[in-house]
Amino acid sequence: MLHRIFTALALAVVILTAGCMGGLLHPPVVPPAIVPIDGAPPMGALVYTFPFEGGEETIRIEPDPAAYTGAKAADRQLYLYEDLAREEWIPIYYLAFADDPHQEPFYTDLLAALRDIREREDLDGDRYIELIAVFVQSIPHKTDTLAIEPKFPIETYVDGEGDCDDKSLLLAALLAREGYGTALFYFGEEEHMAVGVKSVGCCYLNTSYAYIETTNISYVGIPPAALADGAYLSSEPLVIPVGDGDGFYTASGEVAVIERALTLSRDRVEELNEELVVRTRELEADGEALAALDARMTELSRAGYIREYNRLVSEYNRLISAYNRAAEAYNAMLGEAESTVNLHNYLAGHAHDRPGSYLRALDYLMG
Repeated sequence: MLHRIFTALALAVVILTAGCMGGLLHPPVVPPAIVPIDGAPPMGALVYTFPFEGGEETIRIEPDPAAYTGAKAADRQLYLYEDLAREEWIPIYYLAFADDPHQEPFYTDLLAALRDIREREDLDGDRYIELIAVFVQSIPHKTDTLAIEPKFPIETYVDGEGDCDDKSLLLAALLAREGYGTALFYFGEEEHMAVGVKSVGCCYLNTSYAYIETTNISYVGIPPAALADGAYLSSEPLVIPVGDGDGFYTASGEVAVIERALTLSRDRVEELNEELVVRTRELEADGEALAALDARMTELSRAGYIREYNRLVSEYNRLISAYNRAAEAYNAMLGEAESTVNLHNYLAGHAHDRPGSYLRALDYLMG
């Protein structure tokens, strides 16, 4: 859920004295800004461990306490001295949080830690985007009902939690500083924010960006079917460019394979579940009929009606044979449903490992 944007339309005061006109001059917009507060105690190194591909990675840095304390105390209102359209002042407001210069040492340290992982794991550009995305996505998503305005990215890192706009600001700032074409997606109607990264495919709506959801670990290029509160993204977002670098995402083909496997496996499970319900009822009815026939034959045998008993034996054998065939088909269908559910859950639960998920998805589709 987006935090509120507080704006104030200020009046410029003009003073006339002795035939001369003097005044208080203001820029047209005064956005939020960090004023570092010296003397804040050290906070120690903050550690994040998160899943990535086949293992886990750890980030450990110590942000500047003066910058963090200043961010906490910052005035988060946007002061307007001109009547600007929303499409003009909303980008100014959010970019002030992402690009405040007092956060640059924080970004430098955090990106140094991420680059160490990139070099150790020999990540290409796509996997590096995914590393940064998964790191931010793994920060717990929490809406603070007392904090009605966005956080500066340094706050999100130190606090260890953030809302959709808090985490999106952090991710967009990091990707932009690593040279990727980056934007914020501002969904005013749905009160949601996400990130876009320049991509050669899997672009969101009519933009040139692949969608990245930040509220949970998810694939680059696959928007959520629904948000955490059940809402659907139906409006076109306001696109707020954050970085105009030449870097872009190129793994859209593999992402498309994963998305197709997710869709087909989900649809197949729904189809199988419906058929299994029908076949369960049929097997139960057939089982009851067999039990009734077996009871009837037992009565005939005990009563000495051998001829009638023998007449029913062939019918019983025919029914039991048909029942066994139906049960065998049911078990095969149940096995397919279970394996398809496992595949779908694996893909949904391993968005931190796009290369591995791609191989699983491809194997399923080629099946």
